[in-house]
Amino acid sequence: MIIEDLELENKELKRKLKIAKQWMEKEVKNQVSRITKEKIEKLSPSEVEDLFEENIEDTITTKITRFFGEVTLINMPSSIVENIISAEINYYNMRKNPNFDGLSVILSYHKALDVMIESFIIKWFRKFAHKKKQTTLRQNDVLEKSLNSVVNTWYILSVWRLFHVLQLISHDEKLFDYVGCFKEYLSKYTYLQDVLLSDEFMKVFSDLVNSEILGKKRHVWKTNFVETRKARELLIWGLENKNCLIYMLAETQKLDF
Repeated sequence: MIIEDLELENKELKRKLKIAKQWMEKEVKNQVSRITKEKIEKLSPSEVEDLFEENIEDTITTKITRFFGEVTLINMPSSIVENIISAEINYYNMRKNPNFDGLSVILSYHKALDVMIESFIIKWFRKFAHKKKQTTLRQNDVLEKSLNSVVNTWYILSVWRLFHVLQLISHDEKLFDYVGCFKEYLSKYTYLQDVLLSDEFMKVFSDLVNSEILGKKRHVWKTNFVETRKARELLIWGLENKNCLIYMLAETQKLDF
């Protein structure tokens, strides 16, 4: 009888999951459609015609849902998906017109990354630090000051600061209070630790930071196509190769059924 009950429960869970997947795909499609409408206002008539002839809306919807999976998408804040969609539409326009400034592509990916860092990592670290009573700044150190602001004033930890925190931890260097607390936090939440301190993640993260595409290169007058394509590879790899920063962060939120 117990086995029969479990089988019925499993069947019901699969049914609900199927409904959730269908709903999520519809949500992504609606987001793509809405953002496309916003973008075409800035395009020429010929560019708009190309956009619809190549059925870009359906292409982006399919690529995003296949790449992340509907269950992972359900656990993502909608702003992450919206910024990825915006970046992909802008990248399509840039491929059509190489003189297009890639800054809008980079900015959208950067916004998605910032939301992921805050939602998946920092929000829970902030609570952990308060629980551990790690709320006092004791060292005149850049990372310590940043994490103190994160914990006490809801400061958003930047991509570069996160990288250097993880680098200190992975190199097993001497840690001050806040970074030590962050290491303890990762040790408790191993699903984060396994991703953030993995060789694969740190390699891609290092390549992104060293490229400076999210740093000082953003402040030059224009971001060219080659630089934009490289950043896209490291961040989301064309929604094809999963060895990229955004996908690996999304994996920390994945639920198995």
